[in-house]
This record gives sequence, C-alpha cells and structure tokens, in this order.
Amino acid sequence: MTRTAAASVAVAAILVVASCPSAGALEIDDRAEGSSLIMNAFEAAQEMQRARSGNPAVATTRYVRAPMCNMATGGDLEMGDADDVFGEGDTDGDGRVACGPSNTTVPIPACVDGPPVLPLWRQTRQEPTDPWPAAWTFAYGYSCPEDAVPTMTAADFRRLPLAAPVLRLQPDRGWVLVNKETIVMTDPAEQTLRTDLLGYGVDVIASPATYRYDFGDGSTDLVTTSPGHEWPNHDTYHFYERLGTVQVTLTTTWKGRYRVDGTTVWRDVNGTATTSTTSAPFTVEERRSRLVDDLCTDIPKPDDC
Repeated sequence: MTRTAAASVAVAAILVVASCPSAGALEIDDRAEGSSLIMNAFEAAQEMQRARSGNPAVATTRYVRAPMCNMATGGDLEMGDADDVFGEGDTDGDGRVACGPSNTTVPIPACVDGPPVLPLWRQTRQEPTDPWPAAWTFAYGYSCPEDAVPTMTAADFRRLPLAAPVLRLQPDRGWVLVNKETIVMTDPAEQTLRTDLLGYGVDVIASPATYRYDFGDGSTDLVTTSPGHEWPNHDTYHFYERLGTVQVTLTTTWKGRYRVDGTTVWRDVNGTATTSTTSAPFTVEERRSRLVDDLCTDIPKPDDC
C-alpha cells in the first residue's frame, strides 16, 4: 500500500479522537495478552457496542477504533471533526490524533463482505472519578466484517438435531451365516440445518467424516471413511466367527461448516459431532447342505428338508 493510500484509509475510517501510544510500544499482532476480554473480532465488536450504550459518567473502560499508530504516514493524522465513543469531541481542539512515526507496514486484510474494520483501542481507570489515562492500549487489530460474527463452537454443533444415517445390512433377513461376509453400509448424504447464535441466524452444513461399526461380538470396530457398497462391490463387511444373537451399532462422526446471515463466508466448525444407530437383533447361524429326495419348496415340505 502506498503512503497516500494508507493516509486515505486512515482518515476515511477513523471514528474517534484519541492520543495513540507511540509506534515503538506496539506489537503488530498483539491481542492484549493476559486479557480475557478481547478474544476475537466478534467479541471486539460486542465490546465496542457495549461501550457506546453505557453511561460514560460511571464507565471504567472505554474503546475507540483508530488506525495502527505505526501505520501513520509521518507526523499526525488529520481527524477533522470526528468524536470519540462518548461524544466528547476533540479534547485538545486541534482535530488530530497523535501517533508516533511509522516504523513498519501493518498489513490490511482483503475482505469479502466490505472494507476492513479498524483496530480497537482501550482505556481503563480504577474508579469512575479517576481521570482517563493519556495513552490508549491496543486491544485488537484489523479485521474484516465477515470476521465480526459469533463463532460456532463444537458444543454448539453438537446441540444441533443431527439425524443418524440409516444403517443397512446385507443380507437383511434376520440371520447371517457364520464365517461369511455380513455387509454393512449407510447413507453418505450431508445435512443442512438452521440455527441461531447470539441472535444471529446461521446456516449449517454437516458432512459425515468417518463411520465406526461395532459388530456386537467383541471384535475390533471397523472405522472407515467409506459409506459402503452393496455386493459384489462391497468394501465394508465383517465375518462373524461364533454363533449367537448380535446387533450392529453405527457411530457416525460429523464435521461442520457454517455461514452467518449477512455474510458470504463459510467457516469450519472447530470440532465434531456424533450420531449413533443400532440394528435390530439378528442371529449368526450355521447352515449345512445335504442331498434330499424331493424339492424343499414342495408343499407340504418333505421331512428330510
């Protein structure tokens, strides 16, 4: 970015009049270490909004948005008639924000849903009667409008009403043969859901990531990314080695992505969810072939069938 372009961004987007700390005191990517108050762009925007709606007479924290000081084009930046968050106006009357000389170039993100949002600065005092300090402390850097949205956590994702995919067995007749393939398969379709995060509408797409089959006989579970296929192209199956009654349980692990209303960006959920479904009981049997005198399909059925 050229010096002229940087100055244009700074002047056009400044919301407040404040004295910034010198450039040498800043870490460009610092996010106010040791503070749990500012965690991401959404929380930064929420804090700014709370500060605007609060009573300045009793406030002990206030915020402003202004350029990074080490992005100054030299000397002071022209502020015009901008006001600070409490409408106190230009405290020294010169309509300027004091910044130290530029010592580096701070990257400004290329945003999808609008122009970049200026960094957030914070002032704190012990008591409402105390004077505000002269310096502003850096709280959060440049961000994009699409970043200032609530984050869907793994816990949020797991609360969604995900439907367990259908578990299919082949053969599916109430019994299977011992030491023969019992084929398992399921539906790999994605699920589209609608939810709410802190008052924001959110679209969510859940996609199956892995499938875990517990065959109910104490054997090692089958974990796969394949939804399975019917015979003769089957790739997910099991050999039962003992006679008895069993059930198959399918546990599906889902990954998710979401999009907040008013944005065009899809984000990955940082975590997974699971669903589980279990088949009806069936028996593992041994069947032997033998010669008979007549067809076993005859009615009445022959005694030797």
